[in-house]
Amino acid sequence: MANLLNYDASQLLAFILVLVRVSGIILTAPVFGSSNTPPQIKVVLSLMLALILYPFIPHITVFPDRPDHYILLIASELLIGAVLGIIGRFLFGAVEFAGTVIGFQMGLAMANVLDPQSQEQISLVGRFESVTATLIFLAMDGHLIFIQAMVRSYTILPPGGADINQPLIDKLTELSASVFVIGLQIGAPLIVALFLANAVIGLLARSVPQIQVFIVGFPLTIMLGLLFMLFGMPFFAQAVHQMFEMLDTQIFDALILLGG
Repeated sequence: MANLLNYDASQLLAFILVLVRVSGIILTAPVFGSSNTPPQIKVVLSLMLALILYPFIPHITVFPDRPDHYILLIASELLIGAVLGIIGRFLFGAVEFAGTVIGFQMGLAMANVLDPQSQEQISLVGRFESVTATLIFLAMDGHLIFIQAMVRSYTILPPGGADINQPLIDKLTELSASVFVIGLQIGAPLIVALFLANAVIGLLARSVPQIQVFIVGFPLTIMLGLLFMLFGMPFFAQAVHQMFEMLDTQIFDALILLGG
């Protein structure tokens, strides 16, 4: 085990490489990278995990007299950490997209709040489903998947072993496109139900013009949406749980592709 109190230049530079990869995951992964998490916590967590991992990773050869080579190593480590963290963000993006579409169908498209994770305006329903997904993610120890990914990454990808290739780009493109597909699948029951409710309201407005559709329609769609969300919460939780179960496999596939 390396002596943490007596680094030479090569060991210090090697430790910085480990810290860069760990920091890349911490800054981009869900929950860890949220703006709700204080920066001090992120820094301390990155340092602690790097100190724990460093003695157990394969030996890293660093040449202090070659700064150009070292800069490429830092970029490679940052790329590995960022890719692993962003994969989890795609899944949370799918949940937020489902909530945004449902909120639009309910008539709450204008009632937006600031999402602290993405720093963007999302609907109230999207925020509610994002918080629910975060709780499910923590309950199933999803945050430990990223810590396991840090350890596993060094058995597959040594420092500087990342390779930006076409299969990796295709995989990330596929994951980004799946945000919309998975989001629609998660929100499909409520989206279809609210669409049918709006269709019925439209037919009533055409058949009985005396009905004030704007006065009756908005409260009705909001009430139906809340009821559907209440009774559909067990199915939503099950769908989100199954989605997060794919995270470990997706991270492993990304590591294989990063290794070329």
